[in-house]
Amino acid sequence: MSLDEALSKFVNEKEAALLRPSASQIAAATKDYGYLEIYAYPSLDAALASAIAVNIFTRNNIEFVLYFTPVPPSEIDAPALLLGYPSSVAHDVTPRKPSALIGPGEKPQGLLPLAVTSSPTSSTASLLAGVLSEITIVGYPAVYSIVAAYWRGLDVGKRGEFVGFENGIIEMLKLENKVEEHFNLRLFRWLFEPTEEALYLTLEPFIPGISGKPEEARRLLESDARLTQVLGKTMEEAPEQSVAVLGEKLYTILKEASSIPRKPSELIGVSYYSRPAPLKDLREAAIVLAVYGEKQGLPSLSSLGVAEELVAGAAYYRYTKLFDSIVETVEANAAKKRPQVQRSGHFTIALLERVGEAPLLPVERILRRLGVVREQEVAAYPVDKSSVVVVSMESLLDYYGIGVVREAIEANCLRYIEGGLLGELRLGCQL
Repeated sequence: MSLDEALSKFVNEKEAALLRPSASQIAAATKDYGYLEIYAYPSLDAALASAIAVNIFTRNNIEFVLYFTPVPPSEIDAPALLLGYPSSVAHDVTPRKPSALIGPGEKPQGLLPLAVTSSPTSSTASLLAGVLSEITIVGYPAVYSIVAAYWRGLDVGKRGEFVGFENGIIEMLKLENKVEEHFNLRLFRWLFEPTEEALYLTLEPFIPGISGKPEEARRLLESDARLTQVLGKTMEEAPEQSVAVLGEKLYTILKEASSIPRKPSELIGVSYYSRPAPLKDLREAAIVLAVYGEKQGLPSLSSLGVAEELVAGAAYYRYTKLFDSIVETVEANAAKKRPQVQRSGHFTIALLERVGEAPLLPVERILRRLGVVREQEVAAYPVDKSSVVVVSMESLLDYYGIGVVREAIEANCLRYIEGGLLGELRLGCQL
């Protein structure tokens, strides 16, 4: 039984019905034309979905071309696969060959010009892995759909579990020992590293005063006789009672340092690891690959599909080089409690202080969890004291929608930085 045959055991009929129309269109396109144009929104989720697609199409000798663009063409002459765009975009695209859209949101009503597979509770990468499993073998590369789901923050169950299509993929991967499930403190790499190391390496959740500070992590454990029992111990070696005490202390620090409510499941819950993957902690992998995508560009990131070891190694190297600057930038902005906030057209921009070359995406993510960047704000780095700021294209989409993003681009208020995850926004520009 293949991994994809196993997947069918964990997918209910409603989910299967969601996958089949897109699978049918992709199968028709590849059979009749042997070629696809892939359009992906510049987000980490869509980039990881594209890596899965690159793997599958390369393996099956299907020619393709990959474009990262915030707005897909309104008319497409070739067979097309659209990744990461909201399902509403289906109304704005006219394909002339078999085509499919896979992305976030509820499925639009009425007749559509292309097949749509969408869900508000599943990552684009997970949906694509499911769609492709209907027509070919996906197997191990589906692990990156779990990474995408972590980045999207879809682990919202009471125990920190996923609530969408990821669950079927996880069960499939567990069956073949590609993924392990552990319920414990959600510390980065704790399955392999001693507690004091895992503590300071953890950026999600970011524990103020502990994350990024090896001396403080050790000092915390040495300050209580009950906690000294976890020193030098990995997840599976640490005594349960000591782990419970550590969890209570860390959660207290997290709550006191945050200006918004924090859930226990952010710190105590389910974590997934993959021993075959070069980035074995799938929660940490989400941050690592976001940093790499921002710094190195999305074409390089999508190459995970054909050069996994090389890309993952380069990504982890880049992440470790920038780790301290991420921590320092988070601390500098958290110390202010609130950044300067400025309205620009439809957008509310939170202007951040930047230390060194700290990438924006993980910094914005951490500061949002701490309540420094608020719900409808988009974090930004100023560019050379000008009226231009750098913003995350993914955040613009998540908080303002594709219509506003399109309008800002058409009004020359927003310029997508081609091939990356960022855009340049002109402050004060009127839409």
